Amino acid sequence: MTDLTASIHTYLTTAPASGFAGRAVTVRAHWQGDDNLLWRVDADSDAPDGDAAVVKLFLDAGQARGRRQFDGQQIFAPRGLAPTPLWFDRYPEGLARQVLVYRWVEGRAVDVSDAHDLTALAMTIAAVHNHDAAAVRRISPRAVSLDYFWRMLAGGLPPTVRWLEEANCPRLAELVRKLEASAAAVVAAALPLWQGASPTPVHGDLRLQNALIQGDRALLLDWEMFGLGDPALDAAALLFHEASALAAAGRASWLESYCAYCRSPDIAERIDIYSRLLPLQHFADLLGRLRQLTAAERRDPDFRNNTAFLRQTLTLAGEAATAHLLDAAAMPPDEIDHLLTDVTRNYED
Repeated sequence: MTDLTASIHTYLTTAPASGFAGRAVTVRAHWQGDDNLLWRVDADSDAPDGDAAVVKLFLDAGQARGRRQFDGQQIFAPRGLAPTPLWFDRYPEGLARQVLVYRWVEGRAVDVSDAHDLTALAMTIAAVHNHDAAAVRRISPRAVSLDYFWRMLAGGLPPTVRWLEEANCPRLAELVRKLEASAAAVVAAALPLWQGASPTPVHGDLRLQNALIQGDRALLLDWEMFGLGDPALDAAALLFHEASALAAAGRASWLESYCAYCRSPDIAERIDIYSRLLPLQHFADLLGRLRQLTAAERRDPDFRNNTAFLRQTLTLAGEAATAHLLDAAAMPPDEIDHLLTDVTRNYED
């Protein structure tokens, strides 16, 4: 990391495309994201505190993600909803990956026990979703409608069922079939809600960790999945991923505020549909990752030592999908645990 930090410093102070070229730059801190590396830097300027900025070096799909993030921040920074982007460099001199530089912003984490914080976050997200779609030139990697979301999810379920049958896990295969059939019925009944709903600007990766509170407003960070998409999916994904942090009261408070400010038609009903389907998507993704493991990965000691955690994770995911899509009496939790034991046993043998 030391060598890479030196390369970042050289790029910032000497590269023609750098907005800080020829200026003294101090690296204050660095950290790692999911698919990127970041540095907090200060560049000397006439401003009292200099130019404080974040340098983001992409490790994966930087061309597309960097441009999306730059576009999203460029649109929403003037409204106080995102950090101000400074430049995006697709071919940074001396670096192997794309670089995005944007102004550092001070703030604090969202306090989920504070109704004012939840309202501020809801207002910011609604403002993004209400923004003029004509100002956005890219489609988000996330689904733009319920039909598209379901086609992507449903396409991966039959191969998973066949794999489970071949792995001698017939009961788990039957569970996935039942979940698919129930989800298909939910989608078919709900599709009319999307007939008058057009794609809107979406953040694409709404998480509490991607939000900062500044006074009485919230800013959003990490706009890598920004583009035109389905605001109901954007909102439902936040509620799904942050279910533990928000709890029932926080979820209700945020949802009430968001729906009051969002102008998309039937938004509450559409969020509810995605809230029923996202647990199945999560469950299917976990099974899909297992299915795609190589023989060497299955024999890896780290994998074998974590089968208990895997069983717990799959059990919770299966229970959540079942609770949202099937009659609880048709698939009680103890049977789910037994079914998931079947699939993990195939890797332990």
